[in-house]
Amino acid sequence: MNSGPRRGVTRGYVGALITAAVIVATALLVAAWGGLALLLDTDPVETASVPRWAAPVILLAGLGVLAWSLWRQAITLLRGRRAPSWGSMCTVAIGVYLLWGLAGILAGMSIDETWFSPFAVSLPVIWAVVSVLFWAVLARRVYTDRPPPRWPWERAEEDE
Repeated sequence: MNSGPRRGVTRGYVGALITAAVIVATALLVAAWGGLALLLDTDPVETASVPRWAAPVILLAGLGVLAWSLWRQAITLLRGRRAPSWGSMCTVAIGVYLLWGLAGILAGMSIDETWFSPFAVSLPVIWAVVSVLFWAVLARRVYTDRPPPRWPWERAEEDE
């Protein structure tokens, strides 16, 4: 990163980056939970008395908390802090695990589906990875002079 002036970033850019990060988190969540379900031959929620909408609502709330955390990280980064906000990243990762556990218990899930579930353990990992990726992309945009990446066919036009 350079020590010179920062490049300006619009709210739209940050909003689009947050949206992309939430989509990446959702994709990683679907892939991880699908892989775990195939590997363990079990579903994330098997208790019959739990409403079908409980797990998706809890996960949507977790994604909302992730988006809010990413917005806070963006504000911190744009105010001049160049180091990642490790405390914020750890807090949101632990927070999604606590959200899944507590909301799952309230929804009627068993302890094995909430606190001791491999599905629950994957949540903080995914949230932490997405937070680090978000910070890296935004920091690159704000604090470096490197141009945006281009596809090979875009670079070919510049050579002519």
